Order: sequence, then C-alpha cells, then structure tokens
Amino acid sequence: MILLVSLIPISFGILTYFFKKKTSLLVTISYILTFLFLTIFQEGSFVLGNYSALKGIEFSFDPTSKFLLILFNLFSLITFFRIYKNYDHVFFSLWLLLTGSINGFFMSRDFFNIYVHLELASILTFLLLSYDKNEIRIWAALKYMMMSLVSLNFYLIGVGILYSNSGTLNLNYNLSNGINTFAFSFILTGLLTKGGLFFLSGWLPDAHTEAVKGTSPILSGIIVKLPLFIIYLLIPSLPNELRIFLYYFAVITAICSSLFTLLQNDIKKFMAYSTMTQMSYGLMIILINPPFFPYFIVYHMFTKGFLFMIAEDIYEKNGTKNLKELDGSQISLDTFFLLIFLLMNLGGLFPFSLYIIKDNLSLPYFLEINIFIFGMYFYKLLNTFKVKKKNFEYKYWYMFIFAILNVVSITYYFTTIASNLSILKILTEYLLFAAGILSFLFLRKKVSLPSIEIYSFENSFIYQISFLLVALLMEM
Repeated sequence: MILLVSLIPISFGILTYFFKKKTSLLVTISYILTFLFLTIFQEGSFVLGNYSALKGIEFSFDPTSKFLLILFNLFSLITFFRIYKNYDHVFFSLWLLLTGSINGFFMSRDFFNIYVHLELASILTFLLLSYDKNEIRIWAALKYMMMSLVSLNFYLIGVGILYSNSGTLNLNYNLSNGINTFAFSFILTGLLTKGGLFFLSGWLPDAHTEAVKGTSPILSGIIVKLPLFIIYLLIPSLPNELRIFLYYFAVITAICSSLFTLLQNDIKKFMAYSTMTQMSYGLMIILINPPFFPYFIVYHMFTKGFLFMIAEDIYEKNGTKNLKELDGSQISLDTFFLLIFLLMNLGGLFPFSLYIIKDNLSLPYFLEINIFIFGMYFYKLLNTFKVKKKNFEYKYWYMFIFAILNVVSITYYFTTIASNLSILKILTEYLLFAAGILSFLFLRKKVSLPSIEIYSFENSFIYQISFLLVALLMEM
C-alpha cells in the first residue's frame, strides 16, 4: 500500500495530460491524497510480489522516509502554487511524474530500483529545465542529461560488480555483508557527479542558472541531494580509506565552491555555486554525523529553494539576472529581510541552522575561512539592491512561516539540547564575517573579480575520471 505514495502522483500525472482543463484540480487532488496516505500508512517495509527480499524489490517506509516525504511534498506543493498559471497541462503532467518518482526513490531499498527512480527523475528534470525550448536552456538541459548518463553508468558498473559478488541487489543485505571498495569507487563517482559536488558536477551551474521558473528550487532543493541520500544509506559499509578521502575532498570542494560563488555576477549562478558549497557540507555530515543528514536535506531544501524563488522573481521583474545590471534595482523591505535571514541560514554563523549542524561536526578550523568568503559575497549580493523602506508585499508569507518555525527550532535546540557554547568561537566567526564584508568594501573598487568558467565538457570528464582513479587507489 505504501507504493500509493509514488503511484498516486504518477497516475494523476497521466490524467493531467489527458484532461488539460482540469489541471489545477487534478494536481491539487494528487497532493491531498499523497498527504493523506503519508499520514495514515503505518511504518514498515515490504517486497513486491511473493519474493524474498534477496530476489524481490524491497521498499521501506521508515520514520526518516516519512519525514522527508511529507516535507518534500509540502515544498513541491508550495512551488506548484507559485507557478500554476505559468505553464500548460503537459508541464504539470511531467511535474507530477517527477514528484512520484522522487517519492518512490526515498522508499526504495534495491540498488537497481534506486537507479530506475533516479534515471526517471533525471529525464523528467531534463524535460522541465528547458520547457520553453529556449536554445540556451536546451543546451544547459542537454549538458545535465549527458553528465547524468555518464554518472549513472558509473553507478551501474559499481552495482554490477556488487551483484556479481553478493548475488542480490537488496541494499540492506549488501550493507550487512559489506561492500567492497572497488564497487564503492564506481558507485561514489557516479553519485557525487550527480550530487552537486564541485569539480565533478559540471552540469550544475548552467542547469540551475538557465532552468525555467519553478524548476531551479526543485533542482537545488531536492534533486541534487538524491544521490547524497544513497551515500547516507550506504555509509555504514563505507571503507575507512574512502571515508578519509571523501572527507578531505569535501573540505577542499567546500572552499573552492565558496570562492567561485564570490566570483559570480549572475544571481542564479551565484545561488548555484552556493549550492555546491552546501553539498560539500552535506557530504561531511554524512561522513561525520549521519543522523543529522535528513535534517540537512530539509533545512537546505527550504532555505535554498526559497532563495531561488526570490531570485526568479527578481529576474522576472527586471528582465536580467546580471548583478551589475541589477545594481540599484528596488526590492520590498520584507524581501530584503528574507534575503538576509535565508543567506545567514546558509552562512554557518551563530545561531542559524548551519551553525547548529557544524556544532555537531568535528570540522577543521581552517574551514572557517568560508565564513570570511561568505561575508564578502553576502555584502556583494545585498548591496546590489535598494530597499523600499515602507513597502511590504506580503507575497512571501509562506517564507515568513518557515523563518518563524526555523527560529522556534533554533531556540529549542539552544535551550534544551546544546550543552556548551564557545563564546570565543562565536566571536571569532563574526569577526571573520565582518572582515569579509570590510575586505569586499576595500577591494571592490581596486580589484575587478573575474568570472571564471572551469566546466567545459572535456574538463568535467577529466575531473570525474581523476576522482575515480584516486578512489580506486584507495583500495590498494
């Protein structure tokens, strides 16, 4: 019965294609039924058909899956109501199919079935990215699709090696018996290429930047984290040598992607490189404190998704994404407040969400350089806009609800869970943040920051093969 959580959106997606005059009604009913079944279904697992778990396809509806499914569908619903007047029935047919495939992905515990859902989500994302058939968007979507093809082939090679050793594709069985490093190397290369990590995910900046309205929040909010969720499931069996390698890879890519965020002059590409930084933090969370990862998915989904929504509206209003051309453009006071809160939520400063996550990780102290860089691009973005001081638009009321709930959860954490606060650490981080802002103010007139492009097709494949070779060397 839990498969209805996946089958309902897929079924209504097909109905939406044929009954185009009832699009909004059908999509709304699909979400209502999905929430209803997510609420009433009991937690548990089952295998399709009358097969054993070793031969059949296992699905699991555990507390983590339920938590993620409810909040993902809520975020998807919010995004739908933002764009339901912008597109036709075909778009929303694909939209529901994508929602159903993601719902099925979170419950699947079979290596090949995970691949099927991930591949279906990739194809549907490709179709949605360039739905208006703009040439630049088509190229960005093709780049995404081709790199997805390469990454999923790496994943399939690893799964094939795994199957030849264990004789089953059941994820839980393979975890309990251990996964060899050779198979893991291919699986990880494929997953991290799709998972938004700097160097490997050459598709991400263009796909996030050029996606049609409504697609970027879903792409950054959930799609890039699907491969990391697989790593989260596999982490108990990850060999120690690969853990160490991935840890240092995550630290390096977090700093590199922060630097590239600073260099961007396109507001959506700015957000895209910021997503790469967050995915590096996500990988560190998986490696160091895995139970925090589901909360990271939700916190980042809403925070970055909402930032992309604001960026889309700024682009729609002004007709440009270029920060230099946007210089002096006006935004409402409530939008400005939201930009500050959402950016700070991603910055890692006390008392915001990323700080709480970092507080539960043993991260190298030099990684705090990211707060210095964050101060620079925080000021760069906010200084672009002029604020209408007495103007409130109220159109982002749902973001304010999120902000209030976020503040409540942060307050709860620091009053009941957090044990010791390091005042010295907090002051040091804010000094680094202030130093970043002052450095940007000092340098912006004297130094012209170039926009650097490192992601040609050739370079992307070189990065991926290099990562794979290094991962394979870890086995030796």
